[in-house]
Amino acid sequence: MYHFSKIVNVSFDEAIAQVTQALSTEGFGLLTEINAQAAFKKKLTVDFRKYQILGACHPQVAYNMLQIDDKAGVLYPCNVVVQEHDDGRVEVSAVDPLMMFLMIHSPQAKEIALEASQKMQAVMNRLPSAVLTTA
Repeated sequence: MYHFSKIVNVSFDEAIAQVTQALSTEGFGLLTEINAQAAFKKKLTVDFRKYQILGACHPQVAYNMLQIDDKAGVLYPCNVVVQEHDDGRVEVSAVDPLMMFLMIHSPQAKEIALEASQKMQAVMNRLPSAVLTTA
């Protein structure tokens, strides 16, 4: 699987706030924020659900990876998506850095990617899961 995903039990805006906080807690900074809903409306004049792409970077991981391969920057940042589905559920998905960096064929790169993957999984674990109920 190339991503981690979970349905969260908060509003869209609260999910963005919690993701941003969880990223910061794990040492990631935000480099970019893309509001796909607004971009599609402006550029294509189409309606689209709430969909925000957060471009996160862990400076130490990024630096270490660039020491291994100076072209690794083409794989940055690690994207995290917050989206609201038609039924109102809010989902957070994050790229798995391990899958992203497998293209760099180096044992050291794999170690760094594994560390980044564990950090991103920790981000996801900090988010509140939706409570599933059965009827």
